[in-house]
Order: sequence, then structure tokens, then C-alpha cells
Amino acid sequence: MIKIDSRTNLDDIRKVVSKIGKEAVEFDIIWLNFITRRKIVFLVSEILKKYNIEKYNDDTIYILKELITNAIKARYLHIIVIKSLRLSNPSYNQKIDEDKYFNDSEIMAQYSEAIKDKENKEKLKKLLNMEKTLINEMDETNNANVLKKEKYKELLDFRENTKKKFIIKLIIEIKKNNLEITVINDSPLIMINKTRIDSKRLTFGEYYNKGMTENFFMEQLDNSESAGFGLALCDLRLYNNNLNPKEHLKIYDENNKTYSKLILPIKQTFNYLSSHNKY
Repeated sequence: MIKIDSRTNLDDIRKVVSKIGKEAVEFDIIWLNFITRRKIVFLVSEILKKYNIEKYNDDTIYILKELITNAIKARYLHIIVIKSLRLSNPSYNQKIDEDKYFNDSEIMAQYSEAIKDKENKEKLKKLLNMEKTLINEMDETNNANVLKKEKYKELLDFRENTKKKFIIKLIIEIKKNNLEITVINDSPLIMINKTRIDSKRLTFGEYYNKGMTENFFMEQLDNSESAGFGLALCDLRLYNNNLNPKEHLKIYDENNKTYSKLILPIKQTFNYLSSHNKY
């Protein structure tokens, strides 16, 4: 596994791209600022170019932005919920410290309730607004000293005073003639959220098959429960590329982490190359 991040220069990213297929690449995302976005776009675009599937470029970048944004939100909300459980139920602390709470039905029931709590959702909104302001300032000034400003102390303390580092991982690898791009965050995909996402995507698929895509989005405008709405837009882009969303965009939980995997076929490219290598 080759590890890179926003500090990796473009020449070194090119070298990494040359090794794709032999080794997987992990891009660690701490802040989704302009520099990070630029490096991710460059990395992904170069890999798509390498495998002659540039036709997926714009849609891949759009989908990844949605998946990464969702991962950041989920990570913040997870930390909010864990902090609230510690405060309301100090008896949970040991199991939380030892990561044993995932298998405790009582704690996870409380976790599911806390996810829906209005106060916790407001805290999430506040943190996301603070992060947006910080990133805008980062992009405008191109100065790391922004992180030292007092007005961002609450946000930074929130991110740093947690057991695991606030990092979203982007894993890119070649598997079975597919390009797999996976976004991983250290928070569980609980059943209520998984069901909500799957239901929304299934409903969108039914609307799409009936040629009623616009109706789906118009109806969702008045729906306060918007989980899965952004993924429906991702599914639309997959459909437009003749890719079945069920097979090419998978959202699942593994080892109490949430995985969002985009799978792009490159088999046709390999067949084309092998046929030409015969002559």
C-alpha cells in the first residue's frame, strides 16, 4: 500500500499512478480544502487516463466528492454521539474506550437514538459550518497558520480529542479488471441509516426505470428525511454510463467502519490491449 496525502507533489503522484495495478494507493484526507481536492482530482484523472476510461472522469469526481463529504459528516456525527453517550451514561465509558460497545445491544440502541437527536444534529450543523469557514480561509490565504486561530479552537479540539485521528481514507486499487475507489471513515453504518439509504436508492431506481427521474427529485424537495438523496444523484450518473448502481456503488459496514466503494470496469480495455498485443 502506497500512502500519500495533500502534501505529496504532482510529480510524486505521477510516480504513484505508474504503480497502480501492482500496489494499492491510500490517500489520507484531513481537510477537504482546495489543495486536497486538486490532488485527488489529479490522482484519479491520471489513473482513469492510464486505463483508457477517461469517459468516467467527470462523474467519478462528482461521486467521490459526495462520498467524501458524506464520510466527513458521518465522522463528525459519530464523535458527537460518542461524546453525548459518555456524558449521559458514564457506565459506558470503559466499553467505549475498548471499542467493545459495538457489540453491546443496549449501547448501540442508545447510539441509534442519539443519531436522530435534534440537539446532536444541530451540533453537527454548527461544526460543519465552522469547518466550511476554516477551509474557505485556508483556500483564500494558503496559510497553515489559520489552524492556530482562536476562533477555530472549538472545532480543532473536537477533532483532536478523540481516540482515533480524524482522517478519511481514499483507497484506490485494481481488482478483477475493475478499478475500485473506496472511501472509508471510522464510524459504523448502523442499521437504521443503512436501511434509509438502501430504501432511497431503491425508490430512485424504480423511478428511473419508469422514466420518472424528475418526479423523484421534485418529491424529495419537500421531504425532511433526505438521507440517500445525494447518493440518488450519484446513481443517476452511473445509470447514464450504463452502469448498474447496485453493482458499481456499494455502501456497507465492515469492522465497524463505513465503506463507500465505487467500482469502474476496465475489462474491455484489457481485452482491447491483449488483442492488439497478438500482432
